[in-house]
Amino acid sequence: MRAARLYAGRALAIGVLCVIASCAWTSAPDDLEAVCAAHVARAPLTARVRIERGVFVDDAGVFVPRGIGSYPLLELSGQGRDADVLAILDDAVRLGRPLVRTNAFFDGGTSPARLRNDDGSLHEPGLVALDRVLAAARARGVRLILVLTNHWPDYGGAPSVLRMVAPGDALPVEAFYSDARAISAQQAYLRALVSRTNTVDGIGYAADPAVFAWELANEPRCANASLCDRGTLTRWAAAMSAALRDAGAMQPIAWGGVGRDGEHGEDLAGLVREGGVEILTLHVYPGVASSLETGAVPPATRALVAAEQGAAWIATAAAAARALGVPLLIEELGWPSTSGDDADGERALVLRAWLEAARAQRVGALPWMIGEPSRPDYDGYLVRPFIDRATTRALCE
Repeated sequence: MRAARLYAGRALAIGVLCVIASCAWTSAPDDLEAVCAAHVARAPLTARVRIERGVFVDDAGVFVPRGIGSYPLLELSGQGRDADVLAILDDAVRLGRPLVRTNAFFDGGTSPARLRNDDGSLHEPGLVALDRVLAAARARGVRLILVLTNHWPDYGGAPSVLRMVAPGDALPVEAFYSDARAISAQQAYLRALVSRTNTVDGIGYAADPAVFAWELANEPRCANASLCDRGTLTRWAAAMSAALRDAGAMQPIAWGGVGRDGEHGEDLAGLVREGGVEILTLHVYPGVASSLETGAVPPATRALVAAEQGAAWIATAAAAARALGVPLLIEELGWPSTSGDDADGERALVLRAWLEAARAQRVGALPWMIGEPSRPDYDGYLVRPFIDRATTRALCE
């Protein structure tokens, strides 16, 4: 409560004071299951999500998505760890967040879950693993945002594709967005994925209601002055969106960038007008993208400053999306707690402020992230549902 007392009297222009000032860093009450159950289960997955007049619509009408991030699903499925896949999906349902953002790419290497080999050819066993993930999600009423590549080298991504198309050239990662060979290779991959028929249940990917959206990339960015201009990412997005539609994709197309207009080469208006993007995205990590990273903010107040700063980003991004007539998804928001006394309570305080800001804007949010029950917390962002009780309550409210 020390930090809460420091900030309790401060007026927060972004409207999160009532959340922050009332948050004690304590464990959640015993009615946790009931709180979470209030948001469990919408309509069965009988039809695709649509976007109408800038909002999401399904068979039950207009809704604001409630989701969670979990990238390991494909990898676990490829390893034959189906019980862990089901545990993650079941946790998403128990949290009342039946929308999961996850990988639909795995490029190169030797993992059985890889979707492309080092030479760029498709790896059928990995595609079958993705089939199983989709079928399992559909059976549990969970929709998936399928991320189609990564700017970063994790699971291959753009660096791996560049090695496939230009072996030995050591191209910088930004070449992925303008090199004709890389663009052609990525388009071919998207066409193959969208035109696939699931080997588990015979449902075509192009019309699968379990696919909430196709996401063009995780955190695409192009700020290399020799390779990028303000239109580079927009042109790349247009090429990828065209490949998806040409292959028959009927679900919405999401961006995947961090969503800070003018930074990292992102032109949000251009992406919507010319890039074929129908869902804008925002990633909220004040701890790694602000004064909080430099140590300028005292440790006792870092969490509360992060809550304020993240909520301001959310309000700004929501206004930009509304002005462009498209929905926004805050598809990553995470806080690695710094409190040794009550790490769970500190993270709950920050996430609750951000999620309340998202609700006030009627914007869907997907906190980062959950994993299988035995997963180590590699980077401080892992949420353990119903073990981290204060955080779980914040996610369920």
